[in-house]
Amino acid sequence: MHGVSDKVSGDYAETPTGLGGEVATEENLGTGEAAPRAGRGHQVAVHTRTGGLHSIRLRLMLPIVLAAIGLVGLGAAQTDTAVHSALAAKRGEAVANTAIVALQVENELEQEIAEADRLRARGGAGAALLTAAQGQTDLAVTKFRQVSAQAREIAPNLAGVLNSAAGQLGTLEAVRAEVQKLGEDALSGNLYDDIRHAVLAVADALPTALADADLAATARAVAAIARAEYYGAQQRDLLHQVFLRGRFLPGEQAQLAELVGAQDERLAEFSRNATRQQQALYNREFSGPDVTSASAMRSAVLAPSPTPAALKADPDGWYITQSNLMREMHNVQLSLSHTLDQTSRERQAAAANQAMITGAATTALIGIAFGAALFFAVRTSRRLRRLRRAALTVAGVELPGTITSLTTAPDTSAVRGVLNTSAARADSLSVAGSDEIGEVGAALSTVHRQALRLAADQALMRLDIAGLFVALSRRGQTLVNRQLELIADFERMETDPDALGRLFQLDHLAARMRRNDENLLVLAGGEPGGRVMTAVPLIDVIRAASAEIEDYHRIEPVAVAEVAVAAPVVRDLIHLLAELLENATQYSPPSTRVGVSARRTVDTVTVTVFDEGIGIPAAQVTELNGRLSRTTMLTAELAGTMGLLVVSRLAARHQIAVELRSAGGGGTAALVALPIAILAPVPPPLARGEQPAGAHPAPYAVRAAQNSAGRAVTRAVGGFAPIVADPIPPLTRGPAAVAPASYAATGATPVSPIQYGAYPPEVPPPNGTGRANNGATGGPVNGTPNGAGGYPSAGGFSSAGGYPGAGGYPAAGAAGGYPAAGAAGGVDESMGLPRRRPGRLLVPGQLTDRTPPAPADDPSRPPDPDAIRARLSGLASGLAAAARHTDNPRPPA
Repeated sequence: MHGVSDKVSGDYAETPTGLGGEVATEENLGTGEAAPRAGRGHQVAVHTRTGGLHSIRLRLMLPIVLAAIGLVGLGAAQTDTAVHSALAAKRGEAVANTAIVALQVENELEQEIAEADRLRARGGAGAALLTAAQGQTDLAVTKFRQVSAQAREIAPNLAGVLNSAAGQLGTLEAVRAEVQKLGEDALSGNLYDDIRHAVLAVADALPTALADADLAATARAVAAIARAEYYGAQQRDLLHQVFLRGRFLPGEQAQLAELVGAQDERLAEFSRNATRQQQALYNREFSGPDVTSASAMRSAVLAPSPTPAALKADPDGWYITQSNLMREMHNVQLSLSHTLDQTSRERQAAAANQAMITGAATTALIGIAFGAALFFAVRTSRRLRRLRRAALTVAGVELPGTITSLTTAPDTSAVRGVLNTSAARADSLSVAGSDEIGEVGAALSTVHRQALRLAADQALMRLDIAGLFVALSRRGQTLVNRQLELIADFERMETDPDALGRLFQLDHLAARMRRNDENLLVLAGGEPGGRVMTAVPLIDVIRAASAEIEDYHRIEPVAVAEVAVAAPVVRDLIHLLAELLENATQYSPPSTRVGVSARRTVDTVTVTVFDEGIGIPAAQVTELNGRLSRTTMLTAELAGTMGLLVVSRLAARHQIAVELRSAGGGGTAALVALPIAILAPVPPPLARGEQPAGAHPAPYAVRAAQNSAGRAVTRAVGGFAPIVADPIPPLTRGPAAVAPASYAATGATPVSPIQYGAYPPEVPPPNGTGRANNGATGGPVNGTPNGAGGYPSAGGFSSAGGYPGAGGYPAAGAAGGYPAAGAAGGVDESMGLPRRRPGRLLVPGQLTDRTPPAPADDPSRPPDPDAIRARLSGLASGLAAAARHTDNPRPPA
């Protein structure tokens, strides 16, 4: 298209870029020189290398590199310290938790042993106390297993003793069974020794998992006091039996002395590892009469020759006193364990403080480095920010706004004005200078100008293409309308039903060509022409759409809601539905019907067009729905599916949602959701000759005109006439069709399908001529569409405002006794298109009926082929007449 390039050039023809600026070539890039600009006084600065400290990259990167080096050094040290401190603190916390739980298990085992010994002493009475003690032991063991699992992960060196303790705790039930078999004088603690030693071994091993000396010392103190408590429990049980008997058994005194020595050794170990505060806590707890009494009783029996009085001391008093001492030891253990946990947390907090100090030092270093960077690059950063603002303004505001203005520009002069204005604004935003930043600014201006030029080329090309589409489609409409006039003339003169059937096919083909021209108009942004003045019932819109396709007889409305479509939307909706109906008939078997239904919801009316074809693959359905949901430009790739583009444009124009749904082998359904804004109440039926209130003056008036054949015809001046009822009686192959049950509750009106069968009895014209004429001119009545390219309806209306008589029979004619226009035997123009009845224009007696018509109320009779052919011929005549003889001006929208 040379015209497009010529229009764009103009002021931008000086340089190859078309932008009036210098083009940077390989030659001037190599020499660093800029060729003189032909035109306005700007030049595109080519890149010139600068070295040393004058380089922007060096000035910006040098302080950043220094800061990065310092940050890496401090960060590595801080990370190493923080990791080790965190691990140590976490390990100490795990050790403290393990110690607490292990001591709890040991304490619960002691309670269980004591209750077992008491139970035997009572002769088996009070077994519930032993059961309760065993339950507490089980809870402590469960908690120990949970804490042990965490300790294994944090301190792997504890895995051995933890596994050993877990294994010994697994034998607890077997030990309990053995305890029940012991005699009255036996001690239960001996059977529990292996378990208790394994648990205490965990406490002894905990200090090895700690790297911190203070934490390790506290852990050793906890282990020592735990062992001392264990030996104290052994002494309690042994002396309790001795006091009950009043004497020592062989070896018991030596065993007691060994236990006392082991306890003293553990207490000494505690004193070595405990801090002053911890030692003070121990001394505070182990002071009082219980300590003195227990020590005196133990010393008396440990004498070389204990007196009988010493061996016959109160056993219960000893047991209670020693148990109190053990309780105090357990309290000290818990206190030390909590101290260990608290100290670990303090160590963790200290590590966090150290990390903060290191972070502060790192931040200070970064601040110094960035201060130096700011000192060296403050001017550069300001210019970079200005360049950034200019680039963002051009990319986010200037360029999109200019492209939008170019796209919507009505002509070439507007395109040129927008182009020059935007280029000037972009130049004002550019950053001047001879360094790298100035070069980037000049390059940005060049890119912007080139983008504007390309956008202008596209805009002008779209204008040319749109104008070409409009011109071609208008010319095509003119030719098709002339063709339809000739076809209508042939139909009026033709009396052979077979010939009329062929003319019918030719008429439909011409109507399809007219709709193709209208498609081009829609895609080019034009209007097909002609307006509807009043709201039209939705059923009539569907009928008008079906009359636009060749296989109209396959369209079967099953249930249609009683609503009307607003006048400005009628023509576009008819066009939209016609495209969908044609697709449905083309891609489904010819022997099947295409159903149309309309169901009303709260805020929409959904029109569904469904066929019985093979369906569409799911991926293709998704692609087609995407194209229907957004408007796109017509391309060579999409030209084969131009109907979908037209549907998308028409739907977007009125906020109509169109969606395709398909199931494999189950046909395809097209759902058209009409918003409530484009709907209107159904207009009331008008009496014969009555005009709607507020209508254009004489919208249904009929005036005489001469067609190309010199005959008088009638034309409707106004818009669509309301339709009272469908004059076509339902004809069926068999029993009458019933609307689907799904429409029973929607408020829709079931519509009888188009069925095959005979016509009602024909009534010859009263004037004996067999041809209807216009009362004003005496010529034959020939209905025409409203404006260029009207649409038919399955119903009928008289162009003079009258309606067909009941049952589709002709009403009283105009002057001269001819049937009125719009009667069942004349011309029906309820939707702007005529429908004729074959044979109505024949003079009585001219042709002999080939087959007598079958009664309309006898569905058992086979359909009459001649009647069907004649009916189709009548519809063809109506379509042809709708596309011609319209010379009234286009009504306002």
